[in-house]
Amino acid sequence: MKITGIVDNFKVHPLLKRDWGLSILIEDENKKILFDTGADYRILEHNIKHLGLERKLENIDILFLSHYHDDHTGGLEFILENFNVKKSYIPSQFPEELINKLEKKTEVVICEKPTEIKKNIYSTGTFKENIPEHSMVLKTEKGLVIIAGCAHPKIENILNFSKEYFKDKLHAVIGGFHFYKLYEEKLFVRLDRIKKTGVEFLLPSHCTGIEAINVMNVEFKGRIIKFGAGTTLEI
Repeated sequence: MKITGIVDNFKVHPLLKRDWGLSILIEDENKKILFDTGADYRILEHNIKHLGLERKLENIDILFLSHYHDDHTGGLEFILENFNVKKSYIPSQFPEELINKLEKKTEVVICEKPTEIKKNIYSTGTFKENIPEHSMVLKTEKGLVIIAGCAHPKIENILNFSKEYFKDKLHAVIGGFHFYKLYEEKLFVRLDRIKKTGVEFLLPSHCTGIEAINVMNVEFKGRIIKFGAGTTLEI
């Protein structure tokens, strides 16, 4: 299983552009899964080109949209107009306008409850408190790998639910933790809750915030892995 960061607030590739948004490519058994579409289609297009992904994304097997905010759906029209998307997975309470755009181009699956996307890849189902959002769960030999868009339902809640529902240990969590607005006192409380989940590695990006990541590098010493546009992981 291969994971590539396409759009992020952070970058590890000199030719890529940063943006307040998120888009990640997951490749598994010749299947291409696009997680979110970033905020600005021009940056999405630029990064796809400079990562050499145009041909690979000609046929997208699965488009997974974590939630409806613009920094995760801003490149949706570009993707639908330029690539063939076979099936889309979205959380419940998704805006009708976006659903209509998707239904014109692809089959749409609303993930009210935990849903199998393909073997070993799942949706958590929709967390409805705060902003309706779902996360992706990858089952690997090392344990569960969670990919979160912005973690509006709180990253520790997503981790605890995934561990209990899928009955496996947590190997890693990737994506936005939404810590960028937290003062230190609240941040330390949240980080303590994450520690209690037992997750082995953390790859915080997007809306986590650089100050929070600096603190996490101390609190989770040796367990933070840098992630951004251009990062490639083999799991």
